[in-house]
Amino acid sequence: MATLVFSTIGTALGGPLGGAIGALIGQSIDQELLGPSTRGPRLGDLSVQTSAYGTQIPRVYGSMRVAGSVIWATDLTESSATTGAKGQPDTTYSYSVSLAVALSSRPLRSIKRIWADGKLLRGEEGDFKVSTTFRFYDGSEDQSLDPLVASIEGIANTPAYRGLALAIFETLELADYGNRIPFLTFEVSADDEPPTAGQILSDAAAGAIADIGGQTVVGYAAYLASTTAALDPLVNSLAIHLFDDGLQLRPAVGPAILISDLDLGNSGDDRAAPRIEREQAPALDAPAALRLAYYDPGLDYQSGEARASSGEQFGKEERTELPAVLDAGVAKSLVQEALARRWAERDKLTVRLPPRLLGLEPGIELEVPDSTVPWVVSTCTIDSFVVIAELRPARHAVDPLAAASGRIVANPDIVEGAAVLALVETPASLSPNVASLMLAASTTTPGWRGRAVEISIGGHTSVVRTAARKSRLGHAASDLPAGQPYDITDTVDVELVDASQWLTSCDDDALAAGANMAFVGREVLQFGDAIPLGLGRFRLGRLLRGREGTEASMTGHSAGEVFVLIEADALRVIQLPSSAIGTEVSANTVGANAADGVHATIGNEASRPLRGSAVVLDGNQVVGTRRPAIASPVGGTTADSEARAVIEQLLSAMRQHGLIET
Repeated sequence: MATLVFSTIGTALGGPLGGAIGALIGQSIDQELLGPSTRGPRLGDLSVQTSAYGTQIPRVYGSMRVAGSVIWATDLTESSATTGAKGQPDTTYSYSVSLAVALSSRPLRSIKRIWADGKLLRGEEGDFKVSTTFRFYDGSEDQSLDPLVASIEGIANTPAYRGLALAIFETLELADYGNRIPFLTFEVSADDEPPTAGQILSDAAAGAIADIGGQTVVGYAAYLASTTAALDPLVNSLAIHLFDDGLQLRPAVGPAILISDLDLGNSGDDRAAPRIEREQAPALDAPAALRLAYYDPGLDYQSGEARASSGEQFGKEERTELPAVLDAGVAKSLVQEALARRWAERDKLTVRLPPRLLGLEPGIELEVPDSTVPWVVSTCTIDSFVVIAELRPARHAVDPLAAASGRIVANPDIVEGAAVLALVETPASLSPNVASLMLAASTTTPGWRGRAVEISIGGHTSVVRTAARKSRLGHAASDLPAGQPYDITDTVDVELVDASQWLTSCDDDALAAGANMAFVGREVLQFGDAIPLGLGRFRLGRLLRGREGTEASMTGHSAGEVFVLIEADALRVIQLPSSAIGTEVSANTVGANAADGVHATIGNEASRPLRGSAVVLDGNQVVGTRRPAIASPVGGTTADSEARAVIEQLLSAMRQHGLIET
């Protein structure tokens, strides 16, 4: 309830940033009011990002996925972009933020993948899926100030956060996350090799626990207020027996000790003592099933669960949580072993041993007469030089069992290449009597995300975003012959930037309805045939030439000129002001991938809306222009006369090929 209330209040007072901070505060209050008063680590703690004072920052070992705590953030920065036709502008607003996230209270070696709202923000190759500048501080003792934080807060007010591993995002674009701060999780690595349980215990306890080696884990997060609370899940799940030797907590050492019949039944007085006392707890006291929750690397470090049951035995079911990263087979082995140990520990032996065994320690194994299994000392007391030892059946680790992690929803990690852009003049049918351009964008790799593009018109600069869908963009791979408006013998080969995209053929009815309209150079045409040639290449045939008033551009074609399929939802319309007539328009990608950006210009010499001028932005400047229409002395324009001639030629060709009756 508090989460909802504080999120609403925060949004009202501080916009999206206030809402996010309010939600985090509300989560903390809900946990205090509704959560248990005392508890061990919960697996969900590492996947929920917080910004509350007093939040425990884990000591990370090995490789894990953590959310961390936001320790610094700026207000959201707003930017706007206006597109669309004249008189009907479409203004969109987007936001960015800069923030710092604390990840580990011990040094880290690296940050690998990053997720935002469960979607990949940074891939395996270190590429970011949205625009941002990123810095990683490993938490070393010589860590320097972050320049952005210092420039905003002042050097005197900016700590270096030494001993605290940090992730810094500068100008993180939020458009893909509903213009709000997303919940971030990080795949981090702290050690060269997967650590053992002994290494974790020794380091987290600052040497108070001896390094006992033991089970290797992929990763572990030690957190909460006390060392005991942080390490109890590991000690209990792996059944690590420790005792205090006065200097350290350490396991018992030495081989199993053989006990003879003469060693049993010792007493400190003249009264007889039993040789062996045996107790067995009721079967209902032991769990019928155990469940172990852990982090599974096969599930992108999300929570997994292993379960073991005692067959048809009726009884209670227990669940434990271990904030460790384990392979599924290791987790299955641990929970099976834990269940067997719980059932075995129903048995308890009490033996009274002679003074020669005063050095007996918890954890030492004993071989007891008439018993077929070894026993381990659980407690040991001394009474009048009689060693009173309580024993439990000894259980040894088994080899890992076969287990599968299961499957999760795929989160594709596609490394996108540099953007390839094109500017083409909006066809008259899409933008009548309005000067505008369409921005096409593609990449050489599959997948797509919107990108910020800077548009410059006569010295004025604005930022727009590419369309939500990738354009089918490429270039002519052969010369397009000079032709007539309809000539079934004309063909042109084109090659798409993204070889995984496809062009399809259509029938004459679809052509008549305006299907398959595209730019080839400065000419707009339609194609009825699209024959695949492989590797993103197609041969286009059954061409309708000189569409949308581009009859004058049916000559002068060459290989390499732009090809753009005209699709309204894959192109971004950019309105041109009247002052842009005769000026140049340029486009360039901006943001984190600006180094990979491309730039070119397009001239506008027309005295009326642009028609048919195009340029591919491939790193080389290519300029294409259209001549202005010339007034006709008989009322109307030369273009009108050309259009009537084109219609007559088209009808004649269609009659010749039997497409219409005479």
